[in-house]
Amino acid sequence: MSASIPTTCDLAIIGGGFAGLTAMVSLLNVRPDARVVLLERHPRRGPGVAYGGCEPHHLLNVPAGRMGATPADPGAFHAWLESREPGRWAATDFAPRARYGEYLMDLVDAARASNSAILARESVVRLETTPRHVDLLLGSGESLRASAVLLAPGLPQARPPWRGLDDDIPAGFLVADPWAPGALDGLDAGQAVAVVGSGLTAIDIVSSLRRRGHQGSITLLSRGGRLPLPHVGTPVQPTTYAPEELAKGVLPALSAVRAAAKELASRGLPWQGAIDGLRSQTSATWQAWSADERSRFVRHLRSLWEIHRHRAPAHLLQELESQRRSGTLSIVRGKIHGLTVVGGQLQVQVQSPERESVLTVARLINCAGPAQGIRQTVDPLLSSLLHSGLGSTDDVGLGLRADPQGRMLRHDGKPNERVWLVGALRKGDLWESTAVPELRMQVAQAVAGLAPLL
Repeated sequence: MSASIPTTCDLAIIGGGFAGLTAMVSLLNVRPDARVVLLERHPRRGPGVAYGGCEPHHLLNVPAGRMGATPADPGAFHAWLESREPGRWAATDFAPRARYGEYLMDLVDAARASNSAILARESVVRLETTPRHVDLLLGSGESLRASAVLLAPGLPQARPPWRGLDDDIPAGFLVADPWAPGALDGLDAGQAVAVVGSGLTAIDIVSSLRRRGHQGSITLLSRGGRLPLPHVGTPVQPTTYAPEELAKGVLPALSAVRAAAKELASRGLPWQGAIDGLRSQTSATWQAWSADERSRFVRHLRSLWEIHRHRAPAHLLQELESQRRSGTLSIVRGKIHGLTVVGGQLQVQVQSPERESVLTVARLINCAGPAQGIRQTVDPLLSSLLHSGLGSTDDVGLGLRADPQGRMLRHDGKPNERVWLVGALRKGDLWESTAVPELRMQVAQAVAGLAPLL
């Protein structure tokens, strides 16, 4: 992904993950004459963190048959797999994420076959709007003028959880970005490792270490001390909820879900159906709640929601459990309290609700994931949007506000006709705004609104 950047274009897309790439493809399908420039700042092998930083064995956490790039054809990715490896993957299988990245790039290449759309490795640090254009100030110091901009950068990376504790720690002990090239290089097979986080990214990193021949102990350190829960092997019937019951607030919604899970269990059915039944109503429920209710959910139930909603393939969890039984993997609930280097090893002081302890490791890897909010962000583009008033945060501070069509809202609450928003930065408005089924709907809606402006 590298090309010279012109001085003007019709549409500038910021972000080269799923949302940005599929927006380019969809826009070129309806406006093949459009001059499109996609800007992605990270030097990854493929599209975005999820599909560009991964290794060949890392799997999707959604079955292949539901991962098509457009709302009209959710089975398209599985059909693409079948065309290349007939019979290799069932629609219910969790296919490699790298293969999904190849699928997305095939779509991009096909859309660009008769168009001069540009994919460039570049960052954007500021936007300025006029009645007819948007000016983008780039990290290189150059500028690009576009008729419209689609923001799809995802959430910014959180600052490392050891921030402020690492002043005297040699850099080789600490890995802030687990997807950075060389992040896992240089470890001896028997050395101990600590991973901050116990979610899907942490599972990927454990898998990568073991496939590299690492046999030493691995400690997963997280505030909740919980792994994601498993997917079930066969499709389940989602529970049907009364929207008005979910809209009453956090506690009534929690009671409804618990009751649904118990009812399923009484019939010998998996609890996952109780969570899956929320998918079609999550955003409407979130929007029905007051700011206080949303804040209550984030404070008290967010971590439980994450492990129930963002599940992992069962066989990966079984592998981790096998390692726990053998003593090579442990999960510790707590947070980093201090760092020191003693005898060529990193000592990680951990404070947990029960006690304080020390982990002695060769490397500490951050898998805590993206920032949980953007009010205190140090991301140059997001900071400039908030400080200039061109953008504004939701009441909880999770992301940027947009109107129902996806136009970014200024600080005065008015939409900007030429700056649109898709993806994880809409989390504060929609909550469910990171998975492919929701993203492809947002992209379709944004493209329909942007096309007439170009």
